Amino acid sequence: MIKKLEELKSIDEQQKVRNDFEQFYQTKMLPVLTEMESVRAKYLRRFWFLVLIIFGITPAISTLCIFILIQNNIDYASPLRQIDPGVYFVGIVILIMILQSPFSSYKQKMKKRTMHDFSNFFGSFKYCYQQTIEESILQKSRLFSAYNRHSGDDYFCGSYKNVGITISEEELAHVTRTRKGEVRRTVFDGILILLDMNKKFKGQTVVLKDWGVFNFLHMLFEGLENVRLEDVRFEKYFQVYSDNQIEARYILTTAFMERILKLKNAYHGKKIQLSFFNNQLLIAISTSQNMFETSSLFYSNLNRKKIDEVFSQFYSVLSIIDILKLNQKLGL
Repeated sequence: MIKKLEELKSIDEQQKVRNDFEQFYQTKMLPVLTEMESVRAKYLRRFWFLVLIIFGITPAISTLCIFILIQNNIDYASPLRQIDPGVYFVGIVILIMILQSPFSSYKQKMKKRTMHDFSNFFGSFKYCYQQTIEESILQKSRLFSAYNRHSGDDYFCGSYKNVGITISEEELAHVTRTRKGEVRRTVFDGILILLDMNKKFKGQTVVLKDWGVFNFLHMLFEGLENVRLEDVRFEKYFQVYSDNQIEARYILTTAFMERILKLKNAYHGKKIQLSFFNNQLLIAISTSQNMFETSSLFYSNLNRKKIDEVFSQFYSVLSIIDILKLNQKLGL
């Protein structure tokens, strides 16, 4: 994904950005990462202590209690058989949450300490942990089926090359309750990118992955009409719906459709959908990859691999502005 995106930018620009980032890393990030090593060590010790408690001391105490009951001729098995299996499940979930707590606490501290400065290397950005794009915007986009759970991870809001942009890692899910518990269906899991457009329009145009009749029925319910375009290659992969046929063609010029296809290829055919509304463009890119992870509890902060990965991920997302030429005042 990242290589192909970067190939679309000039070699000189890539090298300059990487050289500038190297200097930025040495002067701005390295001192902070070094400082946070002691914090990482503290949470790592906490994790191993919890492991010792849960998998060492707790089983030993349980075994001792059973031994005492046996010695006193007390039947301990009968009460255990009467316990609802759901109780064991809840117990396992609680244990996982306890073990997970050092990871989540360290991750939150690390991101709040580093990601603001990191993102501002590329432009003017504000970083928020676990914030999400406004519900009204997602509803207005008409890109997602019904959901009732909405969570976020990394959220960046600012501008790059004078283009307003929000980058948010989010998950949407629909959860239903049954007698046996909850059934969870993932509606979306990936990156949402909200961009200011360099072209004004009043209506809404939605570009969906080609799912045939399913898209048609869904968009018909939403009050949008199918738009037939002349680009055969584009219509092979996407279906377009709009409340204004003329405006849809005004937005989706031949050149702009070509850029969207480049964007699709850059992400190796992953599910990409777009919605144009309120003079903005919302791009939804589904991916199972956990993005923008600068650190790990089990690896030193001075290991460059994580930082370099996040640099490439963030730079690749910003490259969308260059691919779509949203920083240029021209006919799309």
